[in-house]
Amino acid sequence: MHSSSLCDFDWQQLRQLAGEDSEFESELLDIFLQDAQDSLQKLESAIASKSIQVVEEVAHSLRGASANVGAIALAAVALQLEQAARGGDITSARSLLRQLNRHCQRIRTQFKSKRV
Repeated sequence: MHSSSLCDFDWQQLRQLAGEDSEFESELLDIFLQDAQDSLQKLESAIASKSIQVVEEVAHSLRGASANVGAIALAAVALQLEQAARGGDITSARSLLRQLNRHCQRIRTQFKSKRV
């Protein structure tokens, strides 16, 4: 499935998670994006050093966090990365990491435009 066919982000899910509190919603998303950025850096290092198990673990945790806040497309790509790592597929892992980076950027951009 091509990632652009997925809805990037379920803002309603985030709103419900935050209990309809827009300030808390922003806080949750800020924390999520910071954690996601940390995960992407860990993934980059793990892929570079071919630490397949680390890639699988970090992708799994990123997938859970993404699904939790409503980052649907990010969760879907993280799942693909987790599966690629499980299969020892480093080549796919690199391209999936680029997709994860793009999705994070897109969420950041959408979030900024929603705040204004």
